[in-house]
Amino acid sequence: MASNRNLRGSKHFTLQPLTDGVYACLHKPGGAAYSNAGIIELGDHTLLVDSFDSLAAGRDLRQTAESLLERPVGTIVLTHAHGDHWKGASVFDAETLLLASKTVRQVCLDRGPLMVEDMKDAAAWEKRLGETELQLRTEQDDRVRVGLERAVMRIGYAMAEMGEFRPRYADRTFEDTVLFQGSKRNAELRSLGCGHSEDDAVLFLPHDGVAFIGDIGFFDTQPFLGFCDIELYRRQLLFLQESDFKVLVPGHGPVGDKNDIALQLRYMDVLEDLVGTVAAGGGSLEEARQIMLPDPFDKWLMGGMARFDDNVRFFFARLGGEMRPDV
Repeated sequence: MASNRNLRGSKHFTLQPLTDGVYACLHKPGGAAYSNAGIIELGDHTLLVDSFDSLAAGRDLRQTAESLLERPVGTIVLTHAHGDHWKGASVFDAETLLLASKTVRQVCLDRGPLMVEDMKDAAAWEKRLGETELQLRTEQDDRVRVGLERAVMRIGYAMAEMGEFRPRYADRTFEDTVLFQGSKRNAELRSLGCGHSEDDAVLFLPHDGVAFIGDIGFFDTQPFLGFCDIELYRRQLLFLQESDFKVLVPGHGPVGDKNDIALQLRYMDVLEDLVGTVAAGGGSLEEARQIMLPDPFDKWLMGGMARFDDNVRFFFARLGGEMRPDV
């Protein structure tokens, strides 16, 4: 068992023990993690779930895991191909196995070169930073200001790593399920297929009642729907809601449970209904952006309106709204 002195976490994430040998690593405001990860002691093997958004956070994740369990990290499993869960894997040695589904590995292979090219364009990043800082100086909406402040920090972390970032791709792939058997606990990595992303995997710890669910879960914050298959996404959430797992670690937000799954499903339904009413009445996308979310979802807007705008646009287009050229 890890000593208390090893439970310090990082400026990038908070380390939350869930049970003996199982830790949630939760993004800390102002840090470079941006998403959540997990550390699991199987017994004689250390397993990580995802690896954060940056090299800086990835390094702290590696150091924390090695300090906690006093051994190198054996395996990192990727829940999906979005960069904020994957980029930190680049700081781990080749001795650490990176495992992902075949679909996720291919998506990473497709996106990796584009990410590298983007990271080489220092002028574009300087412009992005300047525009964000300029908007922050004049923005009055506190919800938007918080989002802009976070964007400035995230851009800064990315720019600091420009010359160093090299994507690391999965060493091994799977299609359906992988079973890990350890002297302390077993784990099951299962693909739930397309939904939030092209392929979403979850890691189950059956004897602990804990599941690391990646970006199928967004708790106390808006889910990102921009590239999802909404009906398959709902099926993923319903599957987890009907499961036996009591403790759910989302890709974003605090550790939660099935009540958080129910709230996330309700958010989708409420937003779809509100945007659908505007679209059915011939309203514009700009009108749809002005809708007011009811409690508790209005509180989820704190931190920025960009994800809200993406979600409104998604539903507006899906429900037949007129997408005018200027929007």
